[in-house]
Amino acid sequence: MTITLTTATDLEARAAWSIIAEPGDAVAGAFTQAIGHDAALTAITSSRATLLRSLTAIEGISTVTAREAANRWHPRLIKGFLTDALAAAEKHSITLIDPDTIPGLLDLGEHAPHVIWARGNVATLTQPTTDRLALVGARAATGYGEQIAHDFATALVGRGITIVSGAAYGIDGSAHRGALAAGGTTIAWLAGGVDRPYPIGHSNLIDRIAANGVVASELAPGASPTRWRFLSRNRVIAATSAATVVIEAGWRSGSLNTAGHASALGRTLGAVPGAITSAASAGCHRLIREYDAQIVTSADEAYELLGR
Repeated sequence: MTITLTTATDLEARAAWSIIAEPGDAVAGAFTQAIGHDAALTAITSSRATLLRSLTAIEGISTVTAREAANRWHPRLIKGFLTDALAAAEKHSITLIDPDTIPGLLDLGEHAPHVIWARGNVATLTQPTTDRLALVGARAATGYGEQIAHDFATALVGRGITIVSGAAYGIDGSAHRGALAAGGTTIAWLAGGVDRPYPIGHSNLIDRIAANGVVASELAPGASPTRWRFLSRNRVIAATSAATVVIEAGWRSGSLNTAGHASALGRTLGAVPGAITSAASAGCHRLIREYDAQIVTSADEAYELLGR
């Protein structure tokens, strides 16, 4: 397959790779980091043979790995794939941001995003991670968990902390609402395009976040959220926060995935305890017991996780 592109800027080449490869694709990360996004885009849009030669020239990428990567990427090369995404970004006032300018993302190494698509006050993303704390938890939250998320967020933004979360139902939504209610700033990382609010029931909330903070994603406009993309999105929440607090989570909650990323990245991890009979808190108790998460029982203790 051969697709002719006009010369792309580095940012546009990064945007193209955010469409060509799925979030967290380590081969795409190694490839673009080794030769640059523009050169990598030229290689993949030239011919399959050119791409395979370029890939196998990189240490650690075998012929088999290169072929598997080409099979993943080439079906995404359709006419206008980049120009359509850039046009959608302009239509929806979405800004392209080099992820190297967002503190914390480089710590993801080969799994770092190629580019960030953002709507709102993009300067929020460039503040130090020490000013950001992630509040995450179960979608099927209890009233107890939602109240704690709201109260923690309200108190923390009063101290100048930006709340990071994923705009989902339950704990995420309560954390965002608490931050907004107190006149604070919050960041919502989405698992799809920022022009497609998800969940749909949080459309108004996501618009409010964009108006008072920022809504961001590593996926291009129009991209649909999928189970894998939710899990991959969690690494970005963890990377862009100095600490992550899991407020409520079941034994197998996706929030434990975020906690795992935070731990792997060397970020401080906290968990809010609940009743030992509550299934909604079983995941938090697991984090405290198995992941050495610090017990957090107040906004003051959450604040301390930032090293303040």
